[in-house]
Amino acid sequence: MRYSAIALLAALALTAATSTFAGPGGMFSGGPHGGDPERMLEHMADYLDLDDAQRASVENVIAAARPEIDELRRQLKANREALQALDPGDPAYDVLLGDIALSNGELATQGTFLFTRIRNEVGAILTDEQRDKLERRKARMKERFRRRSRED
Repeated sequence: MRYSAIALLAALALTAATSTFAGPGGMFSGGPHGGDPERMLEHMADYLDLDDAQRASVENVIAAARPEIDELRRQLKANREALQALDPGDPAYDVLLGDIALSNGELATQGTFLFTRIRNEVGAILTDEQRDKLERRKARMKERFRRRSRED
């Protein structure tokens, strides 16, 4: 019974991790920019009024990370499909579920490090004024999210 409870928690974590990085609205899929880092950064570049050299540098950061992003998305998609294909009646269900959950935890960790690395590399390209503008916007978005969460 204890293993089943752990498997259930792992499945919930798996679902959260998968949707965070690869599912609708996740970091690399869905959301207002279609989950496309290039579109997201293009919007940011317009908002921050990046010059041509900054835009080229940001594009280089994304191009360098593209293979890692694509591989992460591929692995998360495979895990999501494996989860959907699981048969609860399978005697190995708990073990298979646990394997998928562990894999998704590792992928979530990789995605967190990847996203943070990209964010830091892009941040180094910005001027102090641009970083301040971006931080103010993030604070407004965080506050808006907090208010919406209280309304629900």
